[in-house]
Amino acid sequence: MNLVYKKYDDIYLADIVNLWNEEIYGHEIYAEFTKESFKEKFVNNPNFDIDGTCVCLNENELVGFGCSNVFKDSDASSPGFITCLFVKKSYRFQGIGTTILNKLESYLKSKGKTMVRNYFGAPINLKWYIPNTNKHEHLGAPAVPFNSSYYLFLLANGYNVNGQHDGYHIDLKKYEFSKEIEEKLNKLSSKGYHISYYDEAKHYGWESFFNELGNEGFKNSVYKTLAGPYKNKLVIAEQNGRICGFTGPVKIEPTGRASLNGVAIDPRDQHQGLGKAMFSMLCKLSKEAGGEYMTLFTGADNPARNIYLYAGLRIAQSFVVMKKML
Repeated sequence: MNLVYKKYDDIYLADIVNLWNEEIYGHEIYAEFTKESFKEKFVNNPNFDIDGTCVCLNENELVGFGCSNVFKDSDASSPGFITCLFVKKSYRFQGIGTTILNKLESYLKSKGKTMVRNYFGAPINLKWYIPNTNKHEHLGAPAVPFNSSYYLFLLANGYNVNGQHDGYHIDLKKYEFSKEIEEKLNKLSSKGYHISYYDEAKHYGWESFFNELGNEGFKNSVYKTLAGPYKNKLVIAEQNGRICGFTGPVKIEPTGRASLNGVAIDPRDQHQGLGKAMFSMLCKLSKEAGGEYMTLFTGADNPARNIYLYAGLRIAQSFVVMKKML
């Protein structure tokens, strides 16, 4: 072999896409690329840097590619990221992947990074498909797929597991309320709790709700929704008009995926099953709005997982955060 390692150039674009589609798409969970979608995902990303890429060529044959990233406005304490790294199957186990990885890590060190952490907080995340579905997609993989070839490769090169996230899925076309959910809704109704779309003329108490909740992320997400076209599609739990919880909004993407910005209950109203009932209602309303499926991910130790499992979602893929000190 006559291996040469270079940085990305558009002259390699078609070969990178072809190699990805031949070696990764259909064999791993990740979605396919076109030249246009690859360029949009990588090259047009404001944090993309050619110096953080590596192309491996054997004569004129492209046999491997890797890409690393940093946030351009990040400080030294923030991690670097390995976005992807793949090698043609017939060239694997010959040190090519490790050489590419070393070059990517050297780039990250040159940017002052002392740690690599591969998870959803990266500048570039890859779309993946729920296994055994007709391309039910999730736009960003939350970390490294557990037990994948990439996971085993990183383990062999000094990376450690630094957390777990699980990807959930439900086929909304088959979704129906269970008898248990119906009984829960009736019991909550007897206590004065009701679940419906938000109506600013009937419901009040967002500030009080967020003061009790103490979560700025949820607060910002809800207020952003309330300022947009989906403010009347936010699903809430209320008691005599007082807002006790939220989820949604009901928003169906062109792919048929029902989206989710979060689910939360006022601490004063927790431990009554409101979260489970409210999220189940979100699934029902999303189906009625034309949703075909829902995907989401959350940490393996997040108590919200019990809400998702109760509503009928199932873990489709587990992911692990991979970390290495440079």
